[in-house]
Amino acid sequence: MTIKASSLLSILAVWGSAVPAVALEPGAWWALIFAALATGAIGVSAMRRLGLSRLVAIGGTWAGASAAFAADSDAAWMSVFAFLATGAIVYSAMRRDAILQGIGAAVPWIAAGVTAHEDADAAWTSIFAFLTAGAVANGGPVRAVVAIGAWAAAAVVMVSQEGWYWLSVVAFIATLAAMDGRPRIPRRLEWDLFERDDDVVEGHSKRVN
Repeated sequence: MTIKASSLLSILAVWGSAVPAVALEPGAWWALIFAALATGAIGVSAMRRLGLSRLVAIGGTWAGASAAFAADSDAAWMSVFAFLATGAIVYSAMRRDAILQGIGAAVPWIAAGVTAHEDADAAWTSIFAFLTAGAVANGGPVRAVVAIGAWAAAAVVMVSQEGWYWLSVVAFIATLAAMDGRPRIPRRLEWDLFERDDDVVEGHSKRVN
């Protein structure tokens, strides 16, 4: 049994961002509680390979959140959603080598963090950064590209124009609407209300044979 380097580096990414931020803004000390919870979410899977994609996503998540509460302790509650995003990323369907998706999950958090660094009132954008990260981690490259573009553009406006933080909602919706390939539409309804498990197993065996 071995501990995978990607898991260890992900834990270091969490604490390497959170601890210096709290050192700069001691009032945000309780963010370390959620850094510890994020560590637990990663640690449970420490024996599996998270891969570079998840490392990038987790590192970007905590770098963004920490940049915000390093400037103002009022933004420390972003650590709650950073923890939730960490769990969503760790247990997502993202491939270990899907670097683009990792970047796509990290950019929303960096955008939210930079915005909240300038104005702590924008900390609520982390809610949609979390939702976007989850959508990207379980999506494909098209969704990742849309997330990167939408959140980067939103960040430019949100930083320069106070009060335009609603663009984070638009960026999330644009990301969620992005589809990789054509959606699979059901062609018929299968009546399975009274089907027994034995029937399912038997039907599967017939198809295999």
